[in-house]
Amino acid sequence: MKKSLKYKIVLAIVIIVCIMDMSFIFVNYVNYMNVNRNYTDSLAQTVANTCRLVVDGDSVTDYLDNRRRNTAYYEVWNKLIDYRNTSENVLQISVVNFRDGGGCYVYDTDLTENGAFLGDIRPYDEVQNAIKDELIACEKIEPLEYNGRSDYYIPLNSSYNIPVAYIIVGISTENVRREQLTYLGYITSIVTSITVLFGVFMIWFMQHNVLGPLNAMSKAASSYSIAILRDGKESPISRMNIRTGDELERLCESMKKMEHDIIASSSQLAIADWNSNHDSMTQLYNKRHYKEQLKELQNDCTIGVIYFDIDNLKRMNDTFGHEKGDAVILKAAEFIRRYLTEQARGFRIGGDEFVMLIRDCTEEKVQELVSTMRGDEKGNLSDVTAEFYCRLAIGGAFRKTAETLEETIKRADDEMYKNKHSVRKA
Repeated sequence: MKKSLKYKIVLAIVIIVCIMDMSFIFVNYVNYMNVNRNYTDSLAQTVANTCRLVVDGDSVTDYLDNRRRNTAYYEVWNKLIDYRNTSENVLQISVVNFRDGGGCYVYDTDLTENGAFLGDIRPYDEVQNAIKDELIACEKIEPLEYNGRSDYYIPLNSSYNIPVAYIIVGISTENVRREQLTYLGYITSIVTSITVLFGVFMIWFMQHNVLGPLNAMSKAASSYSIAILRDGKESPISRMNIRTGDELERLCESMKKMEHDIIASSSQLAIADWNSNHDSMTQLYNKRHYKEQLKELQNDCTIGVIYFDIDNLKRMNDTFGHEKGDAVILKAAEFIRRYLTEQARGFRIGGDEFVMLIRDCTEEKVQELVSTMRGDEKGNLSDVTAEFYCRLAIGGAFRKTAETLEETIKRADDEMYKNKHSVRKA
């Protein structure tokens, strides 16, 4: 027995709606779980970073050696307890050094009878015993999962950058799990209601012979992502011309307005993103973006740094006014911009200070570039007078083995000051 077209359409819509319903619920629930996991990770990392500000790795080593508590020890302990109390999801903060016999505690914020004191050694539990070697080596590990909690192990280093212990942050997962179950029920009811209404709506339209206009809208929407307003051309949505005089026509007009709003919002977002990362005067990257780049480049061993300083800028401002001083700053930015490449980025990090970070370079390349810049006459930023003139003092450094990026920047800064003073003497 042949099925009618109406039956096939209704069946297809029901199947599609059910698939959409389950897929949307699944995707949203997974995303929600990821968001909660990211929140838990971020909370633990934030607590650990805060603890690093007060827990000194060298002092931890001393406490492990002599097992003596002093005033400084109790001050740190009280601060750790305060950090634990900042969130109900933070269950415990401990500082532990692991060895063959178990974990030797330095600090523990558990004030119950189960808490540990300085020098207490607790044997490995089943979860810890599975990664005993990593714990003894104080390596970076994934969070350890227990019933109702996750323990994050963040290595604590001494002043010689040697791991001496773990900062262990216990985060409760009970609240997160309850929220996940509540969210699952909520999203299931909402999405199911929406998809059922959507299915009924679609069936009603099919019954009123709107397959043609609907197909046109579907084709326009499917090609929207690859044909939206490029080279001044109209998008498929803007070219739709549905004149049915009913909800379908209004839906078409609403889609056109939505497209217009999305384009306008995207443009504003792009401008805002640019402004947040660039200096308004020079259009070079600003200090905020500079700090972000330093975090990204911490493990990059092929980094060159060139440090710039506008010599005598203050005297220029005091003598001729800030308008002349601003002109000097713009000349400095233009000078730096001439040497920027895909690997080299320029940053304005202060009123008269600039930095260039160069990826994938060599020490010879840095020295050659510094020499070229110092010999460039455009580095003289103002007319030479009997009293003074403004010029760019330039210093460079290439990251050495086992050297932090901050130390490399400091060497470049020192080289810049040497260049500044040598030119002044000359």
